[in-house]
Amino acid sequence: MEFKDIHIGMKCGSKKGSGTVTWIDGSTRTIYMADTENNNSFEVDFEEIIEDPQAHNREDRYY
Repeated sequence: MEFKDIHIGMKCGSKKGSGTVTWIDGSTRTIYMADTENNNSFEVDFEEIIEDPQAHNREDRYY
């Protein structure tokens, strides 16, 4: 996945958890996401995004 492929509203998995992309900072390559379970916001570096077509939650269950 390339950085340019990330867009607002996209569901992503990361080492910090899964969420929906709410903001993208191109200058620092930081992606801000809202947690899928409780809507808390968190940030991850682009390198922390997990390249998996299925977003997964903290318990690693697939849907």
